[in-house]
Amino acid sequence: MSAIVEWVKEYVSLFLAFTLVLYVIPSNEYRGYLRFFLEMVLVLFCLRPLLETTHLNLQEQWEDTYHSLYEEMEKREEEAMEMVFLDDGYIKALLEHSEEEQ
Repeated sequence: MSAIVEWVKEYVSLFLAFTLVLYVIPSNEYRGYLRFFLEMVLVLFCLRPLLETTHLNLQEQWEDTYHSLYEEMEKREEEAMEMVFLDDGYIKALLEHSEEEQ
């Protein structure tokens, strides 16, 4: 419960700070752009608790994906090394075959 109260306090203080910024701006020329930006910051602030709860799941998924990609890369490197030997053998076989024909 105290986390919710703390979040509300942070939101209200951020809202008051943004309101103060809007009143301090001398010209009305960019006020609409600034208001839009500040409202987007407030929306992101409201989404922060939701994002924090899913952050752990996203981090675990990222680590799993990273490890699987790393393992796949190592597997592909091993296959590529095997292919080099196959290419060498193929070239040797072609050279031997061309020598036999001559």
